[in-house]
Amino acid sequence: MQKEALEKTCYAAGAGAFGVFLRWLQLQVAFNDEGLPDASVFNVLVPLAILAAGTVFFVFVRRYRKGRYYFASGFNAALKNDGLVYSALRWVIGGIMCLGALLLFLKCETDKNAGFYRVLSLLGLLAGVSFPIVLGEANQEAEPRVKLACAASAAPMLLFAFWLVTCYKINSINGVLWAYGVEVAACCVILLAFFRVGGFAFGAHDGWSSLMLCMLGAFLAIVCLADERYMGMQLMLLSTALMLMLYVWILIVNMRRRKVDPLAAAAQEPGGFERL
Repeated sequence: MQKEALEKTCYAAGAGAFGVFLRWLQLQVAFNDEGLPDASVFNVLVPLAILAAGTVFFVFVRRYRKGRYYFASGFNAALKNDGLVYSALRWVIGGIMCLGALLLFLKCETDKNAGFYRVLSLLGLLAGVSFPIVLGEANQEAEPRVKLACAASAAPMLLFAFWLVTCYKINSINGVLWAYGVEVAACCVILLAFFRVGGFAFGAHDGWSSLMLCMLGAFLAIVCLADERYMGMQLMLLSTALMLMLYVWILIVNMRRRKVDPLAAAAQEPGGFERL
């Protein structure tokens, strides 16, 4: 399944690269000198690109479901990622999140919304530390520490729930929906993605929704990089995209395929009962 995992991860990254380019063009072309949106084809292309990406990811998931693939119900089996490469990746990605949170904390002191940014940076630190903890607990040969895994899984949910609140606060008097609409959509999808992935630790998993939302969330996190914001927040979004793409890889690699019962298959074919 490693080939499938590589293919779907590259699809998410490639779609994100295309989406961030369209969003950048929209920001450069579709706004006038006063910062107000003008009539532009990019105001149609950007939402179409998001819808197209969501449709493609949905088709991928549906093909897996029809192909008799399934996710293991256990936390260890579904998110197993043992090995030096996985260990390095999860700590590097978590480190990028922590670095972005620290930069945001240091650079926001003169901002009028500094209080919101400080809380956001603290939650980012918590999310960066919790990411390698969650994936590390999934590799335990014995029973994982469920309470620790659940608490660590909740950290990125808190981060993007508060990010959503911060986005609304900053744009409370901004009447230009295009200035922040994509970021709001990204926060909602990313929050749902971490919520679904966290279900493996909480014992209430939905593997197909997790895979779909992780791909779409990674795509939207990359698209949001075209917007102007603090560098620390950009690094946090980049880390989020890498987290979700790593989850996509791990989920696909750990998928299993049900074997076909030859007697049941023969019975379903025309004349199968007579042959049996």
